[in-house]
Amino acid sequence: MKHVFFKPWIGQHYYSGGIFNKKILVLGESHYCGGCNKCGLKYYPECDDLTTTSVIETYLSGHTDRWTPTYRKFERSLINRETTLEESQRIWNSISFFNFLQVAMNESREAGSPDDYINGQRAFSEVVEQLKPDLIIVWGVTRMYDYFPSEGWIDGENIIIDRYELKNGYYKTKETRVIFVYHPSSGYDWSWWYKAILPYL
Repeated sequence: MKHVFFKPWIGQHYYSGGIFNKKILVLGESHYCGGCNKCGLKYYPECDDLTTTSVIETYLSGHTDRWTPTYRKFERSLINRETTLEESQRIWNSISFFNFLQVAMNESREAGSPDDYINGQRAFSEVVEQLKPDLIIVWGVTRMYDYFPSEGWIDGENIIIDRYELKNGYYKTKETRVIFVYHPSSGYDWSWWYKAILPYL
């Protein structure tokens, strides 16, 4: 995968479908570093703690920080209840996770450059080719929807849940469903999003 700098987290039961009985790829937007601004160009030892795998492993170790509620809220929207550490481990070992941008941002809510998103599209396409997910759940319904690769996109049917139109479609083939959810870092009601996600699990 020549365009991928931050390799995806792949749960140990991802390919067997895990507890959801299907291959689910969760797509975030970016890592946050505030460091050297050289990621995507060359790998440095300082990047070790920033890799997608190390972030998920840190979370699954029981570590808590200001960013961990993002992962906790999302996982709860997959099973519609508060989760224990053991349940968190089962969930994340059943799915894969990939951040779209291959350069780290300096702070949360920061957007990349147009070139960053174009490079992210290339990296994402390579990851999908490798993982062949049945379902892609995208964190972000504005910027991520706008920058989602148009090449290979297939429009989905109109889906309304509680008067909210769920952005959705397919990528490459009708075997790979794509849905867009609010980013779990804020304004994310996991019990509501469970209703939106459930039909596709």
